Amino acid sequence: MSAEHKIKNKAYDQARGKTRVNIGKAYQRWRELKEPEGLTSDTEFALFLLDR
Repeated sequence: MSAEHKIKNKAYDQARGKTRVNIGKAYQRWRELKEPEGLTSDTEFALFLLDR
């Protein structure tokens, strides 16, 4: 992997990290609630909950 590629990856990871939310102990409940709704991504599920 080139140095340029590593720099781009690091920048991408930093930008992505700014959008993450740590739900800690609620993670298991998140998964249990998401599954019956038939939603496949965390983004879809978050929007579903916000729109309720």
